[in-house]
Amino acid sequence: MQNSRKTDAFASSQAAYLGVNMSTVSVIVRIQLSAESAPAYAEAAKAVVAATREEAGCQWYGIAVDVADPCVVWVSEQWASQADLDAHLKTPHVAAFLEACAALEILDMEVRRYEVSSVGDLVMPE
Repeated sequence: MQNSRKTDAFASSQAAYLGVNMSTVSVIVRIQLSAESAPAYAEAAKAVVAATREEAGCQWYGIAVDVADPCVVWVSEQWASQADLDAHLKTPHVAAFLEACAALEILDMEVRRYEVSSVGDLVMPE
């Protein structure tokens, strides 16, 4: 997986050098579930997380329960390109996950997509 990230970074830097627009795409999702549906969502998410992390262009992908509210779930993902995200959304494991979610009580959901021109480490101010 680490070599894949280096390859993605190299491809992105080469594209930038050649003047090709290959922005990183990040997605942040906040999902509010009913108390009855939250455990089933977490269980269904295990399979999609494992499979997604193996996909081409996936730089990171995680699903986590909010520490302040166990009925809120956060999905964070970063892709090397929009094409990689589009391919991910067409995979069988995403279709199976969405089918499992259709049976759950989702009270609210907010999905944000970000196109990022550069990514780097956060440096804390002195």
